[in-house]
Amino acid sequence: MQVLTMSFFVGFFLFRVHPAPDQRIMNLFRTGFFVSVINLTMFNVGQLPALMSERNIFYKQKAAHFYRPVSYLLAKFFGNFPFSLCEAIVWSIIVYFLTGMSVADGGWHFFVYFAVVLLTALNGSAMVRFLGFAVPNMDKAGLIIGVFVTLFILFAGFLMPRLQVPKYWVWFYYINPLQWAITALMISEYGSGTYSKLCSEVYKPPPPAPLLPQCAERDNETYGRAFLEAGEFFVSEGWIAVALFMLFAWLVVWNCLTYYALTRIQHKKILRTGKSINEEKKENALAKKIDDVELAVNKLSHTAVPVTLSWHELCYEVMIPVINRPRTILKVVSGWGEPSDMVAILGSDASGKTTLLNSLAGRKIVTERLEGQILVNGYPKDQKSFRHIMGYVDRIDAYTPYLTVRETIAYSAALRLGSSSKQKQAYFVDEVLELTELTYVQNALVSSLVNDITFDREKRLAIATELVSNPSVLFLENPTKGLDSSSANDIVKCLQHISKTGRLVIMTLNYPSQRILSMLTKVQILKGSGETAYFGPVGTNGESIITYFQSIPGAPLCPPNKSVSAYAVDLVAGMPFRKSEKDYAFEYSVSELALKNHVQLQQLRRPGRNGEKIQIRSYGASYYTVLMETIMSVQRQYWRNVNYSWGRMLAFLIMSVILGSVFYKLDRTSTLGLNSMAGSIFISCVLVGMTNAQNAIPQTMQMRAVHLRERAVHQTSILAYNIAYTLAEIPYLMVANLIFCSIFLPMTKIATYSASAFFKFWFISLEFYAAVTFFGAFLAVVSPTPVIASVLVPIVVGIWISTAGLVVPRSMILNTFIWVFWTNPLQWALDGLTSVAFYCVLDKPSCLNSNLNPECETDIKACPQCDCPRMSGTNVFVWRQISNIRSLDYGRIPYDMIALLLFAILFRVLTVLAFKYTRHYRRT
Repeated sequence: MQVLTMSFFVGFFLFRVHPAPDQRIMNLFRTGFFVSVINLTMFNVGQLPALMSERNIFYKQKAAHFYRPVSYLLAKFFGNFPFSLCEAIVWSIIVYFLTGMSVADGGWHFFVYFAVVLLTALNGSAMVRFLGFAVPNMDKAGLIIGVFVTLFILFAGFLMPRLQVPKYWVWFYYINPLQWAITALMISEYGSGTYSKLCSEVYKPPPPAPLLPQCAERDNETYGRAFLEAGEFFVSEGWIAVALFMLFAWLVVWNCLTYYALTRIQHKKILRTGKSINEEKKENALAKKIDDVELAVNKLSHTAVPVTLSWHELCYEVMIPVINRPRTILKVVSGWGEPSDMVAILGSDASGKTTLLNSLAGRKIVTERLEGQILVNGYPKDQKSFRHIMGYVDRIDAYTPYLTVRETIAYSAALRLGSSSKQKQAYFVDEVLELTELTYVQNALVSSLVNDITFDREKRLAIATELVSNPSVLFLENPTKGLDSSSANDIVKCLQHISKTGRLVIMTLNYPSQRILSMLTKVQILKGSGETAYFGPVGTNGESIITYFQSIPGAPLCPPNKSVSAYAVDLVAGMPFRKSEKDYAFEYSVSELALKNHVQLQQLRRPGRNGEKIQIRSYGASYYTVLMETIMSVQRQYWRNVNYSWGRMLAFLIMSVILGSVFYKLDRTSTLGLNSMAGSIFISCVLVGMTNAQNAIPQTMQMRAVHLRERAVHQTSILAYNIAYTLAEIPYLMVANLIFCSIFLPMTKIATYSASAFFKFWFISLEFYAAVTFFGAFLAVVSPTPVIASVLVPIVVGIWISTAGLVVPRSMILNTFIWVFWTNPLQWALDGLTSVAFYCVLDKPSCLNSNLNPECETDIKACPQCDCPRMSGTNVFVWRQISNIRSLDYGRIPYDMIALLLFAILFRVLTVLAFKYTRHYRRT
């Protein structure tokens, strides 16, 4: 879809029917070659997230000696080859024939175009594959890709001709694969029979104005060859073979580098910070010597509202798309939990235990499909009120990695205990840290906890973050998953302490041990059809469960070496490799236990019997508090996220040095020099902007789970998030752009004629970079996966490049696409930046003197005191030359600034709307 979209756009955008020789049309083909090789290189960047995600699989299989790295490399290359071949076929056919390139000489020029396009696509894929295994994370990958693409585009022969390249950079020009690709395409096209007429036959000097200025003084050359010479390209067809060889050589080099990365480099997660593991184990063991049970009951200063939660005959169905029939997940499920209860939901896989938990919590389900009744203290559950007295423990990756444990818990407390004073909140945070045994790691970053062998502390952090909201009911989805037996016991022991503070704890568990089972007060066991097979007390070592099932005639006895939970779940679901002989859901429905439970459930239907009606609409924190706390939290994230915030400054620094050295004091009074100087502004906007957009995607994606969790509990607002991230992004962009301008502008002598010009350039470029960065964040929010976002960026950037007015002049843009020009933020940025860079006041007394001295326009002697630079040879003012070519207007700069500001605001507004209405954000 990416290739189809861009190929049709480029084909129709450059579509021309113009039989007469015209340099403007020839320049369009040159633009088509440039856009082709750039797009086919950048299309492959979308593979990067997938490659990085599969690295751990490769490392595991490599360690197990499944295969040699070279086998994996060849498999990746030949597996990707058909896709690159399809890309090349689709792109070549659509672009080549829509733009009307040469079909002379038997059509072999098309096959040259196809070969170059295929090798370019393979090179782009190989480069991204190398980066996927050589670079530790997406932030550094974005930086390196930005540097590579900067060098490739700069020395591709499009923005800067061969003879204009500085001597200290000319070596890269000759090894640049994109330069060889464009060279082969240029020689193939303009060396064809379509352009075989001699200049003397088609060139007519003024009047009228010449359509082929490259033919001046080249009467005996074909006008195609003259175009190549004027652009400082190679001319002989032998260079096509050299170009193809260089592209193939680069393909070999990329794969050799990838082989080295596969064999020599293995990236690991960030090492944990803080105390050593042994020190922590000693402190943990010391903490466990305290009598935690009595401490938990009496310690918490915030008391929970007593809540009895009951559920009556719940049914839940989902629609299976393939067969278009509903499937029952829950079927007439009833039960209850009271303050200080610990209720566990057990069952085999696909028994509906997670669906039941989410139904009770009102999370991650479609409420329209839920039938039955859920009561809170006998009153129908009002989800808007209930969500303020419940806690839902989510997975660990739903917590900000760059905050400390204490900051994460305190942030939750500040937003969800807004009515309490700061001192009370801090005291409550201390109590929760002590209760969940996290005091000794309270100053460690959340990211450092993820690298433990077990997830004990991450689970405790997730529990503490919800407990600090002072919930009456705490829901947990399989809190012992991934833990060893000792850690699992400790987690459930911690939950037991929490329940003894008067809170109801409801959780799902998979085959809990005998010790864990003994800590529970009630258990609900579901069979595979989503029906209740048991609901009742546990008893000492599960005796109540054993007694119930063994009282059913024909039920097998519990083996002495098997845990009670495994016995009960396997019995209900059917023993392994043998179907259960009894319907234990039916047996339960006709049992005395079910009758006893039915009586109790009927009593729980009476409103107010166990407490008052819950009517809470907010946590009590004012919007100002929510906004300020969110801003401070996001500021800490940006400050500590060194790879993103400070890595971006390094990227700006590197690009400023590269661009400054390439365009160092270039002569702007020549036509080629002026075009190159204008191209330097264009390339700085495109590359720096695209790098920012690509880097914003993984950062936004990384925080998606955090946003979903906090949105589900209504911890903060979407608008507060966007304000906080905007305020956090701008200062780093300001500093990074100041670094870039402070190096790039003096080296190129752009916008250095006054401090006002410098800061205008800085401000306009800042607005553009902010708009593009916010655009990348918007794509990350609206895209369901990182791959889709990475695919969309090159498409949009490719459209912006084509319609910005540089590679295709505004006068040559078809009316069909002129609306894209006016809605293109790059166009507004280039207009303002180029005007600032080359503007000179021509109407001042020493020059044209408000048109009282018109001879000054072309005659230097008419105004010897005029300091505005002129073009060499024609004596036309540089500002007049470029303003006429690019349709620039210095008075339009304020409108450029306003337009870029509106683009930045638009992308933030779209991000807010995407957060609110995008499908993958709605079911939380």
